Amino acid sequence: MNNSNHRNSLSLMPHLRSLLQWLTCLLILAGLAQQSKAQEDLVYVKKESRDATRQASMEASGAVRWPITWQLIGPFDNAGGKGLETVFPPEQEVKLTETYDGKGEKARWRGVNLRDGLKVSLARFKTSDDCVCYLYRKFESPRAMSIRVSIGSENQMAAWLNGKPVEFSGSRSRVALEQDTITLDLQAGANELLVKVAHGRDAWNFYFNPTVSARFQVKLNRLLDRDFPLPGESEYYRIESLPLEVDSLIEVGGLAFRPDGKLYVATRRGDVWLLTNPLSEDVDQIRWRRFAVGLHEPLGITAEGNHSLFVVQRPEMTLLRDTDGDDVADDFQTVSAGFGVSGNYHEFNYGPVRDAAGDFFMTLNLGFSPPMSDVPFRGCCLKIGRDGALTPWAFGLRSPNGVNFDPAGRLWYTDNQGEYIPVCKLQEVRQGEFYGHKTSLKWMPGNNPDKPPEVIPPAIWFPFSVARSAAEPVWDTTGGKFGPFAGQCFVAEVTNSLVMRVALEEIRGRLQGACFNFRSGFQSGANRLLFAPDGSLLVGETNRGWGSLGGQTHGLERVVFTGKTPFEIFSMNVTSDGWDVKFTRPVDAKIASESERWFMESYTYHYWDTYGSPEIERRENKIKSIKVADDGLSAHITVPEREKRRVYHLQLKDVSAADGAKLLHPDAYYTLNEIP
Repeated sequence: MNNSNHRNSLSLMPHLRSLLQWLTCLLILAGLAQQSKAQEDLVYVKKESRDATRQASMEASGAVRWPITWQLIGPFDNAGGKGLETVFPPEQEVKLTETYDGKGEKARWRGVNLRDGLKVSLARFKTSDDCVCYLYRKFESPRAMSIRVSIGSENQMAAWLNGKPVEFSGSRSRVALEQDTITLDLQAGANELLVKVAHGRDAWNFYFNPTVSARFQVKLNRLLDRDFPLPGESEYYRIESLPLEVDSLIEVGGLAFRPDGKLYVATRRGDVWLLTNPLSEDVDQIRWRRFAVGLHEPLGITAEGNHSLFVVQRPEMTLLRDTDGDDVADDFQTVSAGFGVSGNYHEFNYGPVRDAAGDFFMTLNLGFSPPMSDVPFRGCCLKIGRDGALTPWAFGLRSPNGVNFDPAGRLWYTDNQGEYIPVCKLQEVRQGEFYGHKTSLKWMPGNNPDKPPEVIPPAIWFPFSVARSAAEPVWDTTGGKFGPFAGQCFVAEVTNSLVMRVALEEIRGRLQGACFNFRSGFQSGANRLLFAPDGSLLVGETNRGWGSLGGQTHGLERVVFTGKTPFEIFSMNVTSDGWDVKFTRPVDAKIASESERWFMESYTYHYWDTYGSPEIERRENKIKSIKVADDGLSAHITVPEREKRRVYHLQLKDVSAADGAKLLHPDAYYTLNEIP
């Protein structure tokens, strides 16, 4: 197959490279101007509780004080849904003493107490259907600053700050608490906010919750977490946000450290940022600088030295070089463009990751609807040499949003639920193998449509209740800096905004093992993971396209081990007659020996061309015996009836450590492909 014309059509042309370099320099200057703005100073006042400390610190720091009262006027007509575009008098000038002709009644301003942070009803008129209302608030800011506000309604909205339109970063037609935000660039002194809500039928609610600046909030939250740690997961693994005070949405598609400690952050919007002092305890020392701009949705990066970065974007794999050492890319080179892109929105690309020999590997998403693999090599894992030579490596992938090497040099990827992929999974990659989705078999050398190859099962099936959108896997190589799970795998999850943990073992030449919940509560969907030199885990976040919990559209956070070891199931290791269940701390032997504390069930999935699969053939697996080890760090369970190619769900009920600590996560899910 001759791809030379295809490759040339996708490569970055010289004049386009010049344009990208010019845009990068222009935006660098804008970014420096943004960062030169004075930061508000945090005056931390510790009180008897977390909430009291927050309130006292906000007041002492001179944060914006919002009045509880809004001014409300309406109703105006929204017939035919045209009310949002229609300019009614309050948009022209806010005069709180004026009265206007409204829909079915006179429209006049009135004060209403709408508590921030709660969903409140705007159905306060004689009629509510097909109506428009306005909300107005005047408030004081101690200084010029940018703040983020969570805002929402089931209806269409528009907003103006000091007479200028406000740009919405999320949906303008839902009231999902903390899901959509706007940024308000406040001026020192008096500010005026006007919000327009155009209602159709049914519910007419509104939600508004202001915050301080991102940098201020990060400072305050870090001190609060230190002095008032939250119970549960936070007691052992603390989440720290990095400030995102830059003029871009940081929807993270890739993370990579340079040897000098600076951090590259690629975003789905096409930027690559460079962070100086990303791990600093002094938040003001964390600085952003735009390294490159104008890329096409990069979803993976690999650094080489301090001045070169390999990026996978939609049409090609690209080398970005900083030839003069000013931390701005000035040379863009196409490494490989021998794979296809048709314009289907679902044709994401992931990687590149690099093996010990210096070769790269990447994974290619299928299109969303037929033809899903109309261009090369959709649904495949590719090997790319440093010279750009491309080799299809493995087949049967669907939406492989995560690819990485483990410490032993084995290649892995995660895939997402869809046709032929019943739920999300973690799969080891070996050359020439087929992993389930039949669409990419057209690119498999020697493929016989009448005799499809064997489907190699994954090492881990993630339960749908835990993972709906699995992302990047990473391995803990921190040597204990991240707690008791050295050598284990951690996997990002976008929809539920969490990180999972995986304990693998090799049985009959193949890897399999158990997965566990690890850490939830991130501000947006966890998409990219990277262990930092200090042993913390960086989490790059996005919610666009997949949606996520957490309330924000984007984010960059890190997980820090507090030094306190949680009581967890460390691993499940299969034996000839059951499993050895290991713990991170000694278990209470008396409690753990009680059979009613242990429950096991198993299930499997359909392999079909329907989108996803329910758990099928579910049944309880009786545990015949339980023997706790003398040191309390493990228990052997005997399970007489087992079958391969099933997932075994183990649940421990009210099991405690020897010191009384409760089990943090009582569920384990073991994918049993082989029995020793």
